[in-house]
Amino acid sequence: GGLEVLMLGDRWVEVHVAPHELVVNPGDMMARWMNDRWRSTLHRVVNPPAEAGGGNSRQSIAYFGNPNYDAEVRCLDACAGTGNPLKYTPVLAGHHMYEKSLKHAADS
Repeated sequence: GGLEVLMLGDRWVEVHVAPHELVVNPGDMMARWMNDRWRSTLHRVVNPPAEAGGGNSRQSIAYFGNPNYDAEVRCLDACAGTGNPLKYTPVLAGHHMYEKSLKHAADS
């Protein structure tokens, strides 16, 4: 226990994972490439509830992969079309990361 995701913008929900399963959050640039077919999720890790007994083990490994600073991030052709319009305009990866860092700093 302990991993939670924000649902519908205002409700934290615990993520339940069966043994030998893997949870992946693809990140916001992947969401842009996939036109939200795979979405980035705001998440947090909290202390497991007391009734969990403290005997649970959890392994978390953070891996952050980013495209080159000057790479254009645009929707893949297979992820948009009739009935599924583009949700994002193309953006340079470095500019996108910079803008996110400014927003994060302003929110802190």
